[in-house]
Amino acid sequence: MPTGPRHYRAVERPEGAPPGDYAVECRCMIGEDHADGEIEESLSVYDAADIWLSNGMDEDYTFGYGEDELRNAAGLD
Repeated sequence: MPTGPRHYRAVERPEGAPPGDYAVECRCMIGEDHADGEIEESLSVYDAADIWLSNGMDEDYTFGYGEDELRNAAGLD
């Protein structure tokens, strides 16, 4: 069975997993990423909350998350 070059296929977020983009390695014959654009690395809300807290809750370090999301992930609410 022929296989194509390694690339990534976007998949839905697994149940219970933190928000973010998820992809799996694929070797189908399409040979290119299945997403419309490049799959960007994403930062989980938990990692973003750690960085946000370590920077004094500075709004420049929210990484696209809302303050309420970051507070919840950090266990502040």
